[in-house]
Amino acid sequence: MLVKRSLILATCAAILVAALADPAAAQSNSKEIMARPAAELVELVKDPNATEFEKAKACQRLAIIGTADAVPALAALLGDEKLNLYGRFALEAIPGPAVDDALREAATKLQGRQLVGVINSIGHRRDAKALALLTELAGNADRTVASAAGHAIGHIATVEAAAVLTEALGKDSPVKRCLGDSALACAEGLAAAGKQAEAVALYETVAQASVPQYMQIGALGGQFRLRKTAAKDLLLAQIRSEDKAHFNLGLSVARWLPGAEVTAVLGDELEKLPAERQALLLRALGDRQEAVPLATVVAASKSPSPAVREAAIAVLAKLGDASAVGILLDAALGDGPAAATAKEGLKTIAAPDADAAILTKLGNADARATAVLFELAGARRIEAAAGKIRESLAHGDQSVRLAALAAMGQLIAVADLELLTRGALAGGNAPETAAAQAALQTAALRMADREATAAKLTACLPGASAENQTYLLELLGKVSGKKALDTVVAAAKSSDATLKESATKVLGEWPNPEAADALLDLAKTDPENKYRVRALRGYIRIARQLQLPDDTKLIMFQTAMQTAARDEDKQVALDILSRIPSVSTLRLAASYVDQAGLKAAAATAAVTIAARLVGQQSQEVAEAMQKVVDAKVGGNPGSRAKQLLDQARAASN
Repeated sequence: MLVKRSLILATCAAILVAALADPAAAQSNSKEIMARPAAELVELVKDPNATEFEKAKACQRLAIIGTADAVPALAALLGDEKLNLYGRFALEAIPGPAVDDALREAATKLQGRQLVGVINSIGHRRDAKALALLTELAGNADRTVASAAGHAIGHIATVEAAAVLTEALGKDSPVKRCLGDSALACAEGLAAAGKQAEAVALYETVAQASVPQYMQIGALGGQFRLRKTAAKDLLLAQIRSEDKAHFNLGLSVARWLPGAEVTAVLGDELEKLPAERQALLLRALGDRQEAVPLATVVAASKSPSPAVREAAIAVLAKLGDASAVGILLDAALGDGPAAATAKEGLKTIAAPDADAAILTKLGNADARATAVLFELAGARRIEAAAGKIRESLAHGDQSVRLAALAAMGQLIAVADLELLTRGALAGGNAPETAAAQAALQTAALRMADREATAAKLTACLPGASAENQTYLLELLGKVSGKKALDTVVAAAKSSDATLKESATKVLGEWPNPEAADALLDLAKTDPENKYRVRALRGYIRIARQLQLPDDTKLIMFQTAMQTAARDEDKQVALDILSRIPSVSTLRLAASYVDQAGLKAAAATAAVTIAARLVGQQSQEVAEAMQKVVDAKVGGNPGSRAKQLLDQARAASN
């Protein structure tokens, strides 16, 4: 395979760095060489007394400013074991036929790795005149050489190259795999050049050749992109294929190949397939831009195969047609996977008649159906069903009561929260208690008026059991807002140990920055060390994990460091700096590496910041990393600091 220029450049750089005995001297010499005019660089390449490093740097520069005058000197390097790569790198970038002539001539004289490199360069330049030579080399006894030649032919991407590959794919060859890959690249090149018919012909050759199946599939995919009138027939061939890979390709293409005619043909093919494949094709049809005929899907929804029925129901739900609502409702009230799929589809279907259909079904539904319909009414927020749902909270069938509770969580208003709080705080392990708690949480979190919601929940705290107080405090933490925060802070300062334990945990996990001041106050004033530490960790978490302006995070870092009495807490606080990378935070992090208890954490923060700044602030990064290195920090931050120091120094010179 052809070596990409970026890879060549990276390899060159790696070899040069490895060759540096004196980095400072080499950098100075490198700058001097790169500043020379092209003529002097050519003479340097030819100079037998020049070092390999100097010649390599000259080649790098000639790749940018070199002309045809440099070709003979660079071509002389093609047989050199070490400088072949540098010579080719420069030659590939120089325009004009002289380079192609030189590469072709070298390809007749070289062997082994040097020959492979030259072949790669010929392919990179897409030298059509080299086609005969490459064809001969594709039969070379050295498989590496033969493979390189085969790939180069593909990159030339001419009609003549396609003919060579077509002929080669019809014969036995030890590099058949390489030829198949090359033919795919050639077909892509032909298509890009506007030679669609030639590209399709080559894709057809690959699809029928004895190459790995993934290449055949790739060739078929290429044909689908390019063929117009025959694409439909080709698609049907894949859908009908007994081979799983070909069938899967057909499914993929069935999703995007445009045209109402394609949709109709696939719909006609559906009933001819085995049930398992019918289900898969139905789902593909459901993803098409052109909607599959409703009659086809309705018929499939009555299939004896559960998989086909489920797929049909999924497509009906996606179509969102009003005429599908009745079918979906009947399926949702049935059994099996299709029922679950229909129910989920009905929750989001945009058909305007869906709400009315659900309400109509509720009029004479049995207990089992009522539970399903309540779930749908809640998910769709059908307010007209609220009265019947409210009445059913005392229904004799437990499944109905549980469904009613869940639906109330979706429908209830703030004023009626007591309907759920009574059940949620009833105590015990009854299913109704758990359902009421889940519903109350759903209701509380969807309420637009957070303050009124928090007030309702706060009013339940005094008479609640310890377990329910914990539940209410956790729920207040999720609701958040001023009233919720005030309530939880008051509980965190309570003399009740259980209440305080729960409240401080909730404060430490508050979902937004509004709890920062309260946490800091507790961290400074609480009489118990346990709660001071917990509050400080919660304060640090806000600075580390929540969205705040960088200057606010920096102030919080400084406050946390001043408040913390333990190194463990300061170590966590140092991570705040890594979230606000700048020269000032880099210096600040590095300033702590001299403190034994903070050395590793400070170094980790410093190298994290440095890695993001090294390309723009190399001098500042070098200074900070030198400080980390001097502090003799071990482990990963120590080794990373040395790498960044070298990188920053190189960027500064």
